[in-house]
Amino acid sequence: MDNQLEEGLKQAYTLLEKGDPKAAKEILAELIEFNLDNSEINFALWCCAYWIDFIQKLPEMIPSEQGEGLFYRWKSFENELTSRKEVFEQAIYAIQTGIFTLALTDFSALENQHDTAQKADAFLKSGICCKKLGKYEDALAKLTEANMLVPSSARVLAEMADCYALCGLEKQAKVLFREAFFIDAQKIDLTFLDSELIKCLITQVEQKGYKGAELKEWIPVYGVLYGVFNIKRELRSQEVGKLKQHIFEAEMEIKNPANNLLILTPRLINMYFWLMDHYVQKNDSGSKINDILLKIKIMDRDVYDLYVK
Repeated sequence: MDNQLEEGLKQAYTLLEKGDPKAAKEILAELIEFNLDNSEINFALWCCAYWIDFIQKLPEMIPSEQGEGLFYRWKSFENELTSRKEVFEQAIYAIQTGIFTLALTDFSALENQHDTAQKADAFLKSGICCKKLGKYEDALAKLTEANMLVPSSARVLAEMADCYALCGLEKQAKVLFREAFFIDAQKIDLTFLDSELIKCLITQVEQKGYKGAELKEWIPVYGVLYGVFNIKRELRSQEVGKLKQHIFEAEMEIKNPANNLLILTPRLINMYFWLMDHYVQKNDSGSKINDILLKIKIMDRDVYDLYVK
């Protein structure tokens, strides 16, 4: 790569990091005139084109909509990337820096709201932005604040787990990921999870043909089966009572063919896993665990075989 081309790309990426794809496109357009077949320039131009109109329209939105709009657009952008034959990480990094810097400004301005739920959501979204910008300590601080405002939020805990994993704190990450998916798998937004710990697990479950809401329920099941969610915590007596009640309700629901068994089956299996862990920790195994294993064997023989092997 000659010096002029390298310097031009550097300038364009700097502008993208500042959230200015229009100015970046002008530089790239000059470069492409003398480098028509350069894949990196063409990819960077595509990235600019994808974002220019949207960013120019941001001032027309009210502040509370700007950050949400950037998040929604980012999801679409990542989805489009999967169909590209060739991608360039430096261009993606530059765009990501620009987009989440803009979003962080918007969400940070919403952190002083009086409504507890809205305030917690602002800290959550700010935390995600910090995480995307590689500011993991800042991200954890904001996510911790969100968790204090609205305790036991599945999405907040999942994002905290992701931060811990990105920081190399695998034990803390595994505990919180398992907790988050147990509380409510459907509330977790998989799009913004970046750590290899969870992304590899998601990919493995996707390869089994699961997607959408069904995928989210199977992630904690295979997390246990593949030894990813292998850090367990002891349930409090009140939690055990609630767990048994939820299991009873799920067992009743699963008998009704009108209900969505594709969702209920993995959800119930995960609850069984938690109850068996409780019995093991209390040295109360034996017949109780065997009874649960029999239920799992009837529901899904493959899961049973993987669990007992």
